[in-house]
Amino acid sequence: MMRFHPTLPLLSLVSLSSCLASTKLLRLRQVLIIHRHGDRTPITPLIDEDYWKSTLPEPHVLEGIRRGTALLRDDKGYTPNTHKASGCGPFGQLTMMGILQMVSLGERLREELGHDDDYNDDVGVVSSESSNQKQQHQFVNNGRLFTKDQPLHPRRIKVMSTDFPRTIQSVQALLTGLFPDTVTEDDGPIEIDVRDTNSYLIPDPQPRQSPQQLVLESHLSNRPHLKQREEELKHLSHRISKELNQHLGVGAHGISFGIGEEKDNGGGDTTTEKVLSWAQMSEILVCLHSRDILPSNLSSEDVTAVSNHVAWRWFENLRHPILAKSAMWKFANNLLESMHYKIEEDCKPKNNDIAEGNNSEEEKCEPWLRIYSAHDSTLIGLLCLLQLERPTEWPEYGSYIKMELIREEDENNTVHDKSQYWVRFSLNGQVLRSTWCFDDNGEPMSMVPLQDLEDMIHLEHELVDGEDDDSLLKFSWKQGSLTKH
Repeated sequence: MMRFHPTLPLLSLVSLSSCLASTKLLRLRQVLIIHRHGDRTPITPLIDEDYWKSTLPEPHVLEGIRRGTALLRDDKGYTPNTHKASGCGPFGQLTMMGILQMVSLGERLREELGHDDDYNDDVGVVSSESSNQKQQHQFVNNGRLFTKDQPLHPRRIKVMSTDFPRTIQSVQALLTGLFPDTVTEDDGPIEIDVRDTNSYLIPDPQPRQSPQQLVLESHLSNRPHLKQREEELKHLSHRISKELNQHLGVGAHGISFGIGEEKDNGGGDTTTEKVLSWAQMSEILVCLHSRDILPSNLSSEDVTAVSNHVAWRWFENLRHPILAKSAMWKFANNLLESMHYKIEEDCKPKNNDIAEGNNSEEEKCEPWLRIYSAHDSTLIGLLCLLQLERPTEWPEYGSYIKMELIREEDENNTVHDKSQYWVRFSLNGQVLRSTWCFDDNGEPMSMVPLQDLEDMIHLEHELVDGEDDDSLLKFSWKQGSLTKH
């Protein structure tokens, strides 16, 4: 039997009611948005290539959303993306529908975060509720991030993206909705940082951050309950693969991606490999079903069955803390560092140049808003690493996780240390409670202390076989590194 355990003492349970007095004011200090790209064509090549080309945006549309942005790359310049999920030709590309989705998301974020002219900066009561608590905590500025004096502006944001055309174009479309007025030359272009992002903004980079991760993925995927589930669904996978094989284009069987699903032969094209991976089946079926062009022998129930199994499989593997941290720890640590930079600025004496709107000084500061353009696997990986409530549905195109850094204040607006900071998570506007931090009534908390979140992310783990003293240590996660024993 496999089991894992933390190699440090368990985190102490904390209580929102006991740690956060109802008389305190709360101020939103930073927001981190991690979003999935918009609607795309299938990653797997299909035979009806002309149809999928017709779903792509015209060049002038791409030029329009690109205006006012600039890609930030390494000095060596562009390096071709070799990830099997990057797509080829018209496949794996953002569609016109996807662009419209992302523009709409930008408009939504502008509404959520921008200053509300109907409120003064220091009024507004927003609940930071626990399910068994009646109290409300006051959020200044009505819970908005930007204020009348410091409004949403390009110099107050930073953007990162994986180096996939569909994620870059998605965030360019989002920025179009976020800043409907064209960014001026005085503002300068909004930089989209794609440097090395393919290595850690997704849980299944190719190659992995550590070569041991593929070994761990295989180890976890071969656990008895997963093998039993896949055996039960074997007939379904063979039936659907047989039907889809008639619609596959050249190179379709060379596509290999996903946690625990990469082929040992590197995904090479073969004539004998006819059963598609679950990830491939799901992504093809979703694209066909959304356009009402499913093969006649397949049904919406088939789509649901495959999608549900893929979701279960991903969560079942990635919720294991060692794999979650091997896959997503670097990104999570990057998010923590951003919040710590903002806290350091809070604790410093106030800079009058920044307060008076000195652009050059403000651009040196940690941004108020960070946006990360990525993939559904990124969202799943973070949900598992952060140990948040599992959503009822797989994150659709344009879904986004919002992480809010919240500062606890007294009447003098005094900041002493990071013990005054909390973090709240949501997916598409729905607050996600933690599954490791509880209130006095044993209910998962909707806000967690930043220090406890940091401790949880840096917690170390071991995976062993067996229950007795002779148990064999298989894998360990220590000091930000995965080791196979």
